[in-house]
Amino acid sequence: MIETPQGPTTKAALPEVRPDVLGHVASAVVHSVINRFSAIVSQAEMLKARRPTPAEAARQADAIIAAALEGSTLARRLAEYARSSTVSAMTSVDLDALITSRLAVRRNDAPDGVALVGDLAARAVFPGDAPRLSIMLDCLIDNAFEALESVGRGGLVTVATRTDPQGWLELDVRDDGPGMAPDVLELALEPFFSTKAEHSGLGLPLARSLWRRHRGAFSIDAPLGRGALVRLTRPLSD
Repeated sequence: MIETPQGPTTKAALPEVRPDVLGHVASAVVHSVINRFSAIVSQAEMLKARRPTPAEAARQADAIIAAALEGSTLARRLAEYARSSTVSAMTSVDLDALITSRLAVRRNDAPDGVALVGDLAARAVFPGDAPRLSIMLDCLIDNAFEALESVGRGGLVTVATRTDPQGWLELDVRDDGPGMAPDVLELALEPFFSTKAEHSGLGLPLARSLWRRHRGAFSIDAPLGRGALVRLTRPLSD
């Protein structure tokens, strides 16, 4: 699945996000958040009605915490998706430095046996929204972590930057996970589409929306059984 940007002399204007998308996402997220709250209430009622052992109480408390965190994550991502189409104040962003900082944090979240590494050579500085770019990176890293966790064999996630011969910035997030079947790849950027019932399906659409706000294009290459490559590009000069 590839989107190619164009400009007057390089690569094409990117289409705006369809106006009906946010409503669709909001409806789906509300339903999912309600399910999380139902799980929280159910576990709390069990704690109140019974006298569980300390181990049982700890498991139920963990379930409550997990459901609450999932609900808050969904709500935060919906809020960011809504804000991603609005104009924000841009500052000078050193992309390699931003990625280095995020990788240091996200290595703590890697599934067992999964390594998260950087290969940063772009040395690109451009006008951007650093907090939203951080959220975008988190979405892409989460997607790669989830792909590798689904096969349970460890693996490698690489975040790389470079400039191409035409002077365009390239940001790649690559994993050596299971890849995607063609029909799944076709829907991968649809809000709330996921092959895993417990996942929101907002990560990739949100990442694309945030990158588009930075005059960028977004593509996915994920042959079945051969991992996935998410490539983000943008002109270095505005």
